[in-house]
Amino acid sequence: MEHKANKSGTVFGGVLLVGGTCIGAGMLGLPAVTAAAGFVPTMVMFLLVWFFMTCSALAYLEISLRFKGDVNMISMAGRTLGFWGKSAAWVIYILFLYSLMAAYTAGGTSMFLESLSLVPDTRFKQGLMSLLFTFPFALMVYYGAAWVDRLNRLLMAGLILSFIYMGIAFSNVSTSHSFNFMGEAKYLWFTLPILVTSFGYHLLIPTLKSYCHENPNLLRKIIIFGGLLPLVVYGLWETIVFYLLPADSLINMLNGSVNPGEAMAQAISVYGKALHYCVVLFTFFALTSSFLGVGLGIFDFFSDGLHVKKNHFGKIILTILTFGPPVAYTVILPGGFIMALSYAGVFAAILLIVYPILMAWNGRYINKLPGDTQLPGGRMLLIATLIFGVLVMCSDLLTKLQFLPLP
Repeated sequence: MEHKANKSGTVFGGVLLVGGTCIGAGMLGLPAVTAAAGFVPTMVMFLLVWFFMTCSALAYLEISLRFKGDVNMISMAGRTLGFWGKSAAWVIYILFLYSLMAAYTAGGTSMFLESLSLVPDTRFKQGLMSLLFTFPFALMVYYGAAWVDRLNRLLMAGLILSFIYMGIAFSNVSTSHSFNFMGEAKYLWFTLPILVTSFGYHLLIPTLKSYCHENPNLLRKIIIFGGLLPLVVYGLWETIVFYLLPADSLINMLNGSVNPGEAMAQAISVYGKALHYCVVLFTFFALTSSFLGVGLGIFDFFSDGLHVKKNHFGKIILTILTFGPPVAYTVILPGGFIMALSYAGVFAAILLIVYPILMAWNGRYINKLPGDTQLPGGRMLLIATLIFGVLVMCSDLLTKLQFLPLP
């Protein structure tokens, strides 16, 4: 009876954890990335990505539950795919988190400069501004999870309130351009890596496993409903931006050197200060909450993976390892927000789709590990999800080789 009393609260809390992990800086670039395809094709692609990311999350849950106690991607890869599988996962994990950190550092620094009306004319000044933006977050990560949690609660509260107020302000606005319902679906292919990143919460599953005391029923509900939350929010975000801004304007933002969130806030300013400030605040809270969470994740990953103790000297080393390379990236490519997110997308496809499917296949059909199947559909759905993951990787490669059409 006690378990039933706590059931709904546990599901609700888990759904918020999943939604909060997904809804972040990645969604800022979605309207610009998808503008050429149009609203309806974009919604279809959102549904497709959500479906396969849910399948891979259930496969990840399945292999996670086959091992009792605390496990993570690296340890599960080692037990199911051997030394080389574990080694590759280690490298891809770092590249994935660094790509996200680079995107958030580049985007946050450009917002910081815009708020101060500064245009740094040397790499030294760009680096200095990046350090000034990064320092408060690095300090929170240095002091540990408790400080990060306190600040993240404030940022998430700000994110929710600014989004609600933005919706209210949006309802009082009228526009002269037509809503971009149908574009050209051929422009969807290059968006796949970024869309996959926007639904990437899988690395949270081992934490959810402990949070739910390894209860598979609760965990399945959290994964399914938790993934639906960002799907709904992204749909509302696309609706608002597509209504306010014409497709040509959004495509220009995609091809420009400015963070799309910052560019959108500037373009929306014609509808009044209230809506403009809502978008600015929403952009700020989305980017910084993601930045803080990923920063803590890579800090702890290096601590565990490199066996660095969290004493004063060790934490300084870990902080430099966490924030140093992303700052360097911002100096080299000041406007590289979208580019870094696209690289994060291909690493996400490998880590969050291909790896869970391969591990689940190994657990079911090769090692025959004890435990229940969490992803239905047998071999066919595993293969279909694996093909989707490979398709995402190919779309990124073909885009970079300029074989796929770009708006």
